[in-house]
Amino acid sequence: MIECSAGNVAELLDSLEINCPGIKGRLCDDQGKPRRFLNFYVNSEDIRFLDGTNTQLSDGDEVSIVPAVAGG
Repeated sequence: MIECSAGNVAELLDSLEINCPGIKGRLCDDQGKPRRFLNFYVNSEDIRFLDGTNTQLSDGDEVSIVPAVAGG
């Protein structure tokens, strides 16, 4: 678990990049959008159904980054 301060998910990704250089390139495409094979959740809510990377964060929110799983 990593603790960061940010007002929204986009700012959180920038904060992660400062603390873990190179991570944003693995999590986001060239436009700064989350890669297709990753799912981002704020308190168990998928950001695709909220405001995407503009989803606001409050103190104590938990952001999860989960790789997509597929197969059969």
